[in-house]
Amino acid sequence: MTEPASKAESRPSDNFRRILWKRIWQHKIFYLFMIPGIVWFFIFSYVPLFGIQVAFRNYTFNGGFTGSPWAGLKYFRQFFDYYQSTEIIRNTIVISLMKLGIGFPMPIILAVLLNEVYRMKFKKVVQTLSYLPHFVSWVVVVTLMQRLLSVYGGPVNDLLASFGLERVQFLYNTAWFYQMIVGSDIWKNIGWNSIIYIAAIAGIDQQLYEAAKIDGASRFRQVWHVTLPGIRNIAVILFILAVGGLMSAGYEQLLLLNGPATARIGSVLDVHVITSGINEGRLSYAAAVGLFQSIIGLLMILTVNRIARKVSDISLF
Repeated sequence: MTEPASKAESRPSDNFRRILWKRIWQHKIFYLFMIPGIVWFFIFSYVPLFGIQVAFRNYTFNGGFTGSPWAGLKYFRQFFDYYQSTEIIRNTIVISLMKLGIGFPMPIILAVLLNEVYRMKFKKVVQTLSYLPHFVSWVVVVTLMQRLLSVYGGPVNDLLASFGLERVQFLYNTAWFYQMIVGSDIWKNIGWNSIIYIAAIAGIDQQLYEAAKIDGASRFRQVWHVTLPGIRNIAVILFILAVGGLMSAGYEQLLLLNGPATARIGSVLDVHVITSGINEGRLSYAAAVGLFQSIIGLLMILTVNRIARKVSDISLF
C-alpha cells in the first residue's frame, strides 16, 4: 500500500523536472550564450576563493596554500593595530561616498538628456564622445590631466593667467584633490554607465508619452512622471551593486593622482593592499586586508538590498 503512495508523491517533482528540461531545451540557444560568462565567473571569481586561506596563514612560497602554517587572525589584528588603519578606512569611505553620491546620478542625467535630443547625428556624436574615455587607461587620463592642468605650460592655467587670475596647482593639492578625483572618475565613466539607462528608456512604452501629451504634460513632466519611473527599477539595482564597492575607492586612479602632499587624505585600502602585497611581499597581510574589504562590501550589499526591498519592493534577491 505504501508503494503507490510514494510513487504518487514523486510525480509532481518528476513533472517539474520534465517541464524544466523542456523549457531549457526550448531556449537552448540562450543558455549556450550564458556558458562563456559562467565559465569566466567560475575560473576568475570562484576558483580564486581557494586562496582566501592565505589571510589565515603565514604564507611562504615553499609551503604554498596548504603547507604554510596557520596564523589565525594575526594579520587582521596587525592591520587594525597599524597606526594609519583608521585614516585609510576613513579616506576610502569618504572618496567612495563622494563618487557614489555625485557620480551615480550623472549617467541617469546624461541618458535622460540624450533621450530628449531629436537630432540623431548630434545624439550619436555625443554618445560616442562620452563612451570613449571608458576605454582609455588611467595612466593616459592622468597624463592628459598633468599636461592640461600643469601650473606652467598647461593650457588651463595659461587661460587663467590671460584673464589676470592666479595660476592654480590643481594636482597633488589637498584643496583640489577631491574635485580632481571625483571629476575625472565621472568624466571617464559617465558615458559607459549611461548605456544601460539609455536601453531602459528605449524600452518604455511610447503610449505612456502619448497619454502624457494628451493630458497636457510638458517635456519636464513627461520626464518626471514617465521616464524616471520607467528606469527606477534599473537604478535601484545598480545602486545596490554600487554600494557593494563602498570599500573600494579605485586602485589605479588613486595610485596615480595621490602624492606625498595628499597622502593624508588620499591613502586608500586598494593602494594599501597592492603596496603591501606586491611591493613589500606581505602576501598574507594583503590578503587579510582584501578579505576585510570584501566582507564589508558583502554586508553593505545585503543591508542596502534588504532596505530597498522593504522601501520599494525592488531588490537583487
